Amino acid sequence: MSVFAAAATNGSTAAPAPVAAGPVVNNTELVFNVDLFLLCAVAIFVLMLLPRAAVRFTHKREWTNGHFLHSVAVTGVSAIMRRPSKRDAVLSPFPAAHFPGLKHPQPEGKQFELEETEQGPEQWGSTTDASHTYASHADLMRKASTATGRERRRQNVPTHMPGWSTMLPTIAAFLRTTVRPGLTIGKGLVELTYFSVMLYAGLYKSNPFTQPIRAGFVAVSQIPMVVALGTKNNIVGMLIGFGYERLNYLHRFAGRMLVLAANVHAIGYFYSWTASGNFVKYIKAPDMQCALVALIATDMLLLLSTNMFREKFYNSIFIPSHIIFVITFLVAVCYHVSFAVPYVLFAVGFYGLDRLMRLVKSRISTARLRPLPDLGMTRVEIPAINAGWRAGQHVRIRVLSLGMGYRRWAEAHPFTIASVSRSASGEGLVLMVKKAGDWTNKLFDLAQRADYGEANRIGSNVRVLIEGPYGGPGHAIFGSFSGAMFVAGGSGVTFALAAVQDLMKKDLEYKSRVRAMELVWCIQDPAALQPLIPLFSTLIAQAQHSYATLRISVFYTRAPKNPEVIKSYRLPPGLTLSPTRPKLPGILSGVVDRSAALFSGGGKERRRGGTALTGVIVGVCGPASLGDEVRRAVAGFPSDRRKAIGGIELHEEAFGW
Repeated sequence: MSVFAAAATNGSTAAPAPVAAGPVVNNTELVFNVDLFLLCAVAIFVLMLLPRAAVRFTHKREWTNGHFLHSVAVTGVSAIMRRPSKRDAVLSPFPAAHFPGLKHPQPEGKQFELEETEQGPEQWGSTTDASHTYASHADLMRKASTATGRERRRQNVPTHMPGWSTMLPTIAAFLRTTVRPGLTIGKGLVELTYFSVMLYAGLYKSNPFTQPIRAGFVAVSQIPMVVALGTKNNIVGMLIGFGYERLNYLHRFAGRMLVLAANVHAIGYFYSWTASGNFVKYIKAPDMQCALVALIATDMLLLLSTNMFREKFYNSIFIPSHIIFVITFLVAVCYHVSFAVPYVLFAVGFYGLDRLMRLVKSRISTARLRPLPDLGMTRVEIPAINAGWRAGQHVRIRVLSLGMGYRRWAEAHPFTIASVSRSASGEGLVLMVKKAGDWTNKLFDLAQRADYGEANRIGSNVRVLIEGPYGGPGHAIFGSFSGAMFVAGGSGVTFALAAVQDLMKKDLEYKSRVRAMELVWCIQDPAALQPLIPLFSTLIAQAQHSYATLRISVFYTRAPKNPEVIKSYRLPPGLTLSPTRPKLPGILSGVVDRSAALFSGGGKERRRGGTALTGVIVGVCGPASLGDEVRRAVAGFPSDRRKAIGGIELHEEAFGW
């Protein structure tokens, strides 16, 4: 991540190095102008996305949602305030459904009514302890379809602003083409541009073999950029509406460029000192010893930031080494040359802002842990936090319990929020934590012990530190599209379910344009579907009385141990289970057709309170291979149909950042 700069001709006292004849270039001004150029490039991206950001913030709720977690008094259908039994959790996954036919006060002129349905979870569900708890609750309600309702929808639906991928679909499809796992052409062009700028700064009227001083200036000038891109609350992401996880690739690439520049700078001096026989003389100087310490720190950062350490030893090696070596570098480079001090101060400022924002975005609360053995997951419920996030966002959680171990209680891990903001069910913020490593296994064990101990009145509540929310759809508003398709792989269904339930909630509030929704879930073992049948059944039943339609398609790729078990699954209409990989182009085509169905009457429908088609949003969360399939399906969609529907936009949530 870091580099050291050598003292140079611009007021420094470093040991001399060979200097080539030619015009003199002020290194300080050159690297400053390079930084200005990079800032101008960021400004261009901001201006390109400014119209969509302006439209988003014309909606009052967007000023509060997606930034800070908090708690509000939710009006609407009251939650049933009683402790549900395990049988209740199985038979009726949504609290209000325990009391079919129960009427509640009608808030703000809305007409809500709970009703019995022949396709409720009691008919279609299975009796497992895990049941619905994989995702958040929703209230099964019927909304009156009246002229007043249509008029309110016309007035309240969010304004739609198409993205650049809608206006330039061919270019967008080209930029999303995968070069290798984790790298698209678009990302590659950004990295190539950055590399070209650094190359120009290092070679313009300078020979790295005879003037290694330039590489040191280039390296130091990029310290603020690398630190800013590496923070959770970075300035660049705030301006363009991208979460830190979407910019992390650029942070890693910029860090590698800095390490490269630092080593070019150091090797040039080492060579000249060795050739003149004065290596020992110069390296004994205090400022050169600081430079050597800084160089070692940067090289260690590069080594310990490789995929192996980042993926397998993130909390045990990657994070501690980053903290130690970054501090070492920043201190050493300031002692090495005074030119670095302003750049280091800027970097410290960016880091300080991030820590301040993380403190402001953090909440300490009490959470209830519930083990879900059938799913191999732990459900974390935090009822004291019920607002402040958008569908698709994630939080970082620390479980402040010694039951996690002597060290893991302090570790922070990111998880997608599985519940709906401002839900009337009273469940608050919900996380679904899949067993995938030491920390998640410890959490599951802790939940099992708490669940067992609850029968003996020990309790299952723990204190947690929640930080966020982060990520999400940026300036896009899912409810402003005419259709929505969400594709999930494995535990990525948490994102898809949260998005679907959020759109259904907005539908009840007359704040969604979405006419057709499709949830595609890819799993290996069909047994993973069984605990979720009650939840899926209730969502489908709710959609039958809403403005939008919902279909759920589950695909499995591994043959079940006992095929006869699948025959016992009682699936409601609208929920399918297929032993194959999904044919995404065909499914997307179906969503487009259903989204456009209300406009079969042309202008007549528009006069009745409709609006123009605003396109389809496609969201994907899962392995990289699944993301590639979805990108190909979106890119290969017929251009004439894409234009007729109003465009197709893609939102990606990637595993592991």
